[in-house]
Amino acid sequence: MNRAGSYADAAKAHVEYTAVSTWLMKTWPNPALTAAFIPDEAASLSVLLARQALEHEAGWPKLTRDAPPPLYDLPENAQGIARRMAGDIHALWEAAGRPYLGANDCKFAFQYLAAAIRKGIIPPIATLGEVDPVPAAKPAKPHILDMLKETT
Repeated sequence: MNRAGSYADAAKAHVEYTAVSTWLMKTWPNPALTAAFIPDEAASLSVLLARQALEHEAGWPKLTRDAPPPLYDLPENAQGIARRMAGDIHALWEAAGRPYLGANDCKFAFQYLAAAIRKGIIPPIATLGEVDPVPAAKPAKPHILDMLKETT
């Protein structure tokens, strides 16, 4: 997060809620959710919707088309329920020891921001360091069957 500059909050939301989603998928049915009387399906949907909205609100760049998060299409009371449930699930995930959050997840977020800079989606971030421009595409190696065609 120190190197993400103004995208620190967005990187935190992205990395943490990705880990929460992974935790939900890998521990289906989730005993912590069962103990809290939260249905697994509702938990997964709430986390997905809230994650997209939190990333959007924090300014997480999109490498593809930037559409508004689907959570915004819901009525305000439903949005509030989804956000509260996602917050409760996030707290359960933290109480479980923040599983599925590791150095590789942080590295991926760093690489993602670098890719966004390379594509010109976001301006360079001083704390991220130098980001090389997109390298020229290398020509593909010839396929073995193409090489056989040339010799016959």
